[in-house]
Amino acid sequence: MAIWNSGIGTYLKQETTLFEVMGIASSDGQYISTDNRFPVDATFADDAVIGIATGTVVSIGNTVNVSVGNSITVNQGTSPWVVSPIPQISLPPGYGQIHKFGAVPEMSQNTNGTIWDENDTIYPWDTISAGSQLEVRVVEPNNENSTSTDLDGDTVEIQGLDVNYNVITETVTISGFSATTTNTFYRVYRAIYANTADIANSKRILIRVSTTTVAKILENIGQTLMSVYTVPAGKTGSIMRLDVTAQGTATGSFKLYVREGGTGNFVVKHIAEVNGVGGPYQLTYPIPQSFPEKTDIDARMHTLSNNGRYTCTFDILLTDN
Repeated sequence: MAIWNSGIGTYLKQETTLFEVMGIASSDGQYISTDNRFPVDATFADDAVIGIATGTVVSIGNTVNVSVGNSITVNQGTSPWVVSPIPQISLPPGYGQIHKFGAVPEMSQNTNGTIWDENDTIYPWDTISAGSQLEVRVVEPNNENSTSTDLDGDTVEIQGLDVNYNVITETVTISGFSATTTNTFYRVYRAIYANTADIANSKRILIRVSTTTVAKILENIGQTLMSVYTVPAGKTGSIMRLDVTAQGTATGSFKLYVREGGTGNFVVKHIAEVNGVGGPYQLTYPIPQSFPEKTDIDARMHTLSNNGRYTCTFDILLTDN
């Protein structure tokens, strides 16, 4: 482009005041300058070394997207600056957490039951409290009396508590449609299925004491969905958040039952009415509700006029006593 200028502010003939000027503009017509820098994408090879001369100013715009494989090392003279991926947030020593979530497939109308993988039943606390080795049994989805060997060679990890209420975890390998733990479990609060193909279980998996089911992995789910938990020995469990949902037009009366210290009767510690149309019931405790070691927690639903599927989730902060 051409511009003109003169000391007297008047155009002079014979091109004595004309100058050719080169300029660069962005695609939207904005002139590129130190205040409006040109956008640049740069790709560097692995282990590339980038040198910046002394006195060079490197300016970064408003938004920068950086994908880091492992880490970036920036050397200023002999002093390295290391820019590493942001680590996961971890709790300080003496603290832990557990995220419990469960769902009951389809409860009957006007029925009480625990929110877990078994319809219309209260969780069998007396059976599991007796302590026993557990049998893992693979059955057909629509006929739990019919066994299946389709999952032979796959594994099930069982999480629970021992006779002293200490956390124990055991992984068993299914063979001939079943497997048995070597440990004796007094509580079970989670079981997870795994195989080498990284696909969900095509058959139903029962975890039983004798003929009583104490945990169940429904087909194509991959783990138990049981809203029950027991605070381990040496810990205090504080409920931080509680969520309850009802499917579609289903309605129900939710009750959080607790047996403090693992003895005596279960008593109600929270109650709420849920309606699927109204959306989830959510409670973030302004002051966490704390329970001592060995406390049993059982989330239950009493279905009303419209029945269906119900879920419950609660988050517990665990602190050392």
